[in-house]
Formats: sequence, C-alpha cells, structure tokens
Amino acid sequence: MGLIRLVLLLLLVFAAITLWKRFKLWQQQRNTSQDSEQPALMVRCAHCRVHLPADQAFPGNGRHYCCPEHRDADQQP
Repeated sequence: MGLIRLVLLLLLVFAAITLWKRFKLWQQQRNTSQDSEQPALMVRCAHCRVHLPADQAFPGNGRHYCCPEHRDADQQP
C-alpha cells in the first residue's frame, strides 16, 4: 500500500511540474506577441485632413500628405 501511495504522489508532483512549465511557456509566448503588436504611427494629410499611417505618407514642407497631388497642390502659390 505504501508503494502505491509513493507512485501516485510522484505522478502528482510530475503532473504539477509539467503543468507549471506549460503555463509559464504560454505566459511568455503571450507576452512576446503582445509586445510586438505596436500600433502604427498615424499622421494627418495637411490638405484633406485624412489620417493615414506615417510610413505611407508623402512628406513635403515639414508636413504629411496622403498623395503626391495633395502635396503638389499645397506647394503651389
């Protein structure tokens, strides 16, 4: 009877350690995926006021534009 209790106790400890390691791994994966999902920097077109991601904007005169036509229209006298 004592041997069976010892085996069951060892199995319970092994299962608890395994579950703890899986939980920690899941937690790390979840944290790294949340850190990498940064929102894009948004800027506003100086001509039509539409918002767009900064990496898609056209720069001109220290401002951002949504298309080359709006950039050129703002630069004309």
